[in-house]
Amino acid sequence: MKPKDSNTGKIRKAAMLSCLLLCSVLLGGCWDRREVNDVAFVMGTGLDKEGDQYRVTMQIALPGQLGSSGSTGGGGGGTKGTKSYYLVSKVGPSFRGASAEEQRAVSRTLNFSHRRVLLFGEALAREGISKMMDVLARIPQNRLSSLIVITKGASLDVLQADAPIEQYPAEMVRELNFSYMKNPRSIKLLMNSILMDGMDPVVPVMSLVKNGPATIKDKKTNIQVDGLAVFHKDKLTGMIDNHLSRFLLLGMGQAKDTEIFIPPPKGSGYLSVHLIENSVQIKPYIRGNDIRMTVQLSCNGNVRENETTFDISNGENVKWLEHQVAQEIKKELGEAVRLIQQKYHSDVLGLGRAIIMSRPDEWIRIKSQWEQLYPKVEVVIDPIVHIENIGTVTKPFGIEKEQIQNE
Repeated sequence: MKPKDSNTGKIRKAAMLSCLLLCSVLLGGCWDRREVNDVAFVMGTGLDKEGDQYRVTMQIALPGQLGSSGSTGGGGGGTKGTKSYYLVSKVGPSFRGASAEEQRAVSRTLNFSHRRVLLFGEALAREGISKMMDVLARIPQNRLSSLIVITKGASLDVLQADAPIEQYPAEMVRELNFSYMKNPRSIKLLMNSILMDGMDPVVPVMSLVKNGPATIKDKKTNIQVDGLAVFHKDKLTGMIDNHLSRFLLLGMGQAKDTEIFIPPPKGSGYLSVHLIENSVQIKPYIRGNDIRMTVQLSCNGNVRENETTFDISNGENVKWLEHQVAQEIKKELGEAVRLIQQKYHSDVLGLGRAIIMSRPDEWIRIKSQWEQLYPKVEVVIDPIVHIENIGTVTKPFGIEKEQIQNE
């Protein structure tokens, strides 16, 4: 009996070994692997219109130069004056056509899964960006979380900035977005606002600048935020400058860092109030085709500077200051709203969306007329400001007691 048991055990072992060998045939292994050395990671893309052609500029990271020290060249990295990125720019009949031309000029496979920003040149944005959105949504490798920016002039120029603080210009564009808006405009958010009823897209505007006064010889080029680009559907209709865009962001509930300067009742100088948080509610009132919208803002702020003789340790004076800040918001936001309503016909505040959410039956009735009704809508700005902190120095610093204004 023992020899028979021994043979059975050998047969079982052989069967198990055969099964394991057969299973290994089913393993995928690394037949489709792609080495890092064979991939070109695109960190930022710029799109421009040149005649009837599209120019696509790609900013490709050079991993060997990232994180190194001793850089003396532009681009924020590398040694011996080399940059931490490489630019390739080609022209084609379409977005994909130009990208295909670029692939022929790059020895590695272009990879867009790490792209952080997408820059549209002003000329292209004015013609419409829907064609570009189609490509971005159709190819899975494109990250819908990439941030969108409109550039004054060509996006190619912005992508060539020195941007010495960051590793490469695309990273600086991304960081500026996050410092400018609470919820920066990504590809996904832009698509949603284009397709959504009662809402138009709004995107930060950026441009190329030279740092320092004219007397400096070796000046670096940098990138700065210039305001907001407002759209009607998929077309850029106008740009709001930095001053008014700060108040427009307040009305959108997207303000990240707003500072308002108020002159005192008497004398010179300014009191600086920094708004640390704000919330917005839009309430529609509709009677036939007569539409009125109330934009209610609730803002909290701190006093950052007092270069006047006005005493803000006095409770009544603080109330006066809160009222003045509210009036400034009402005035400047009102001007911004009139601009987007009557000149640019762009509903970036989402007045139509407010009607859809609170009065859907009325929206069904007026939807077909909204293009004509929107510029005539009466918008009432109703801000409430609360100053939480006036700082550790309560009295105007360095001012004699006799000179301080108490009322």
